[in-house]
Amino acid sequence: MSELLFDGTSLRVIGSSVDRPKLFVTFDHWRRHRASFPDYTPSKTALEHGYGHIYVQTDQNDWFLNQDTTRLRAFLSELCQGKESCSVGFSMGGYGALLFANALRLRRVLLLSPQYSIMQSKAPYEAGYQEEAALLDPALDQLEPLEEGHRLQGIIAYDPRQAPQDRLHADHIRALHPDLQPVALPFGGHTALKHMDGTGVIHDIIRTFIEDDLSAGAMRGVHGLIGRNSTRYKQRMKAYLDQRRARSTS
Repeated sequence: MSELLFDGTSLRVIGSSVDRPKLFVTFDHWRRHRASFPDYTPSKTALEHGYGHIYVQTDQNDWFLNQDTTRLRAFLSELCQGKESCSVGFSMGGYGALLFANALRLRRVLLLSPQYSIMQSKAPYEAGYQEEAALLDPALDQLEPLEEGHRLQGIIAYDPRQAPQDRLHADHIRALHPDLQPVALPFGGHTALKHMDGTGVIHDIIRTFIEDDLSAGAMRGVHGLIGRNSTRYKQRMKAYLDQRRARSTS
């Protein structure tokens, strides 16, 4: 049974089987047509593997930085007392995982094109979200290393060709969490697995992550295999190569 665990004005947490000692945490992502909070579907894969599942939601594209941020962090610290968690986050969701990493007692992550910050003062290379950033409180934008000597494990994937700013975000994140394995996935876009939409492969990747059997090599292999049959991937590669040839002949 799903239950509403935290009901703030701007942030919510919905979960299933949260009494279990391990939690799988997912986060809301940026949505072009956002209508308040999204629907919740429990992660069957996580539940089948003995995890509880919680989903952190926001009613705006605000990177979870709002009037509820501090209160949510305190709530998550209490909820996760004595537990360990792992998380998958896409873009804004990846930032959310890092923002609440200590409160969640996060130990493993799969981050797809996450931001280090969208504030110009911290990430001047990020020009995509300035309208959102102008509305946010910079004081809440604080990513930190894990406490008590813990080190965050996992994968941080990004497209260095079509989304070069995502590589810079990854570099800054890895300065805080040096054990994260960087996985460059050229021409995947933002997020780095965008060309896999509709194939079912993303679900398989997340399942493998939950099973703690996901490697950087496997990510690269699947990325290339799907890319060879993806029109979007081929178009991005062609556009990049055309631009490179034009630069070399100018």
